[in-house]
Amino acid sequence: MVVQEIFAQHLFSKCSLNFDTNYLNQLRASIELIRRGDVQGHRKSNIEFGWQSSDDLPQSGPFEILTQQITKKAYEFCKNLKNFNFSKVEMESMWANINYEGDINWPHIHGSDIAGVFYVSTNENCGDLVLNSYAYNEKEKLSNYLYRKNWVRINPINNLLVLFDSSCYHHVLKNHSKKPRVSISFNIKIHD
Repeated sequence: MVVQEIFAQHLFSKCSLNFDTNYLNQLRASIELIRRGDVQGHRKSNIEFGWQSSDDLPQSGPFEILTQQITKKAYEFCKNLKNFNFSKVEMESMWANINYEGDINWPHIHGSDIAGVFYVSTNENCGDLVLNSYAYNEKEKLSNYLYRKNWVRINPINNLLVLFDSSCYHHVLKNHSKKPRVSISFNIKIHD
């Protein structure tokens, strides 16, 4: 008897954008300037932890090249889906995150169609990204087996871009590093 897993719930992909250190430093400095102008930041998945900018990070200036590269990779992401029809992808919103020592991000989902993160500045043990599904019943043994089997844990490294469907629950584990982890999250709209 062959056992088959059915009803796949989520998609993800990751790749390096290969920006040079100078560009990553420029992004980090721009994020720090935004943080200094909005010290309280916004509270979403980081309630009681870290700092997030508003979700209207400019798609111009130092963020223009990043926006173009993310959009290009999101287009490729969709293009690689067999029999998936679409005309274009478009950046809908983008925001910066700074997770200091001990910070996490609570389990959450995004709006739009594709969600993702780009890592600007990382350190060893600075908090993995965990992608998972809550379509399970922990009291039901087979469902719980599938849930644990389908967790994806991603170690953040500089220049890493991660894309996933926006309905995928995800969270960020505790930053055990003494240095902050800086990332940029976003939502992308897929047009028919």
